[in-house]
Amino acid sequence: MKSFVKYALIFLAAMAGAAGIAYYSIGLFTQSAGEIVVPKLIGKNIIYVLETLTNMGLNAKLYGTRYDDALPRYAVLSQDPQPGATIKKGRDVVIYISKGKKENIVPDLRQIPLNQAGILLEENEFKKGQVSFTYSSFTRKDSIIAQYPDPFSTALKGRACDLLVSRGERPVGMVMPDIKGLRLEMAAGIMDDLDLGISDIASDRDPLQDMGVVLSFTPQAGSRVTKDTPIALVVNHLEKNQHMTPDRLSRSVFLTYSLEPGFLKRHVRVETDMFGPVFDLYNEYMKPGQDIRILVVPGTRANVSFFIDHTLVKTIHIDPWKADNTDNTIGEPLLWESSPLQFYHVISPDWVKN
Repeated sequence: MKSFVKYALIFLAAMAGAAGIAYYSIGLFTQSAGEIVVPKLIGKNIIYVLETLTNMGLNAKLYGTRYDDALPRYAVLSQDPQPGATIKKGRDVVIYISKGKKENIVPDLRQIPLNQAGILLEENEFKKGQVSFTYSSFTRKDSIIAQYPDPFSTALKGRACDLLVSRGERPVGMVMPDIKGLRLEMAAGIMDDLDLGISDIASDRDPLQDMGVVLSFTPQAGSRVTKDTPIALVVNHLEKNQHMTPDRLSRSVFLTYSLEPGFLKRHVRVETDMFGPVFDLYNEYMKPGQDIRILVVPGTRANVSFFIDHTLVKTIHIDPWKADNTDNTIGEPLLWESSPLQFYHVISPDWVKN
């Protein structure tokens, strides 16, 4: 019996020693694994994060990506565990990666008018950048020749898109003709034949020159001009510093006077001073009920008088220099029309000037 107790005590002591050795070994192994404080990874570039976690004995696990307006592309958006947490070596650190700001596809603006291009940019969340102009034979005036960023490329929302806009075909250069001393309507005809545009017509007073002739003009004769060059004329007139809109030079005035019904022919004479001295535009017999039609040259200041059977029945005053259709001096209406051409039936008796 004593021997059994002795062996039992020895066995229990051996078991206790083995358990102690095992506990010590497990504690020693656990202590060797160590604990690591997770660093702050948010905002860091993914390459830096991978190197850092690898050197610390941790595993980086990419869980997903998404757009972010604050952090650049490939920067860490979030992490798990959070910065400052303690974990064992070999554990995983889950991270989200930024795709940067959201990008849109740049629309193709080529050959599109400038105002329409601005609308397309706004619809695609871009804005208009620097706008430059140049001549082009292949792109309509005020349409887009080229753009940057290029069409169908991707760019950040809100980015400015630079545009190159066409001025149309390069105008042909020519020499400015000498139109001094010519009547305004003749000078305007020469300008029209050369496809040159008159931008301004002003008046001055020179008693030594005929009314309605060009006293001076700019650019000077012999200068190089194109159809885009603004040309200003100074014309002899009764009053200084008057202005005529250039479109008056392309609008003719048609006057109509109707003869009263009857049985006998009437003698009709129409005189005018539209070209300087007074002369007859019409002088013959006409049947009753017929219309007298008179064309006044565009841009001409004139008086047109109608005589029926040698009696003055009407005088019409036409002055293209007047901005409105009222002559405040004599209180009579001024006819200045017509695009399209207009006819006046019948001339009012109130316009008779004796």
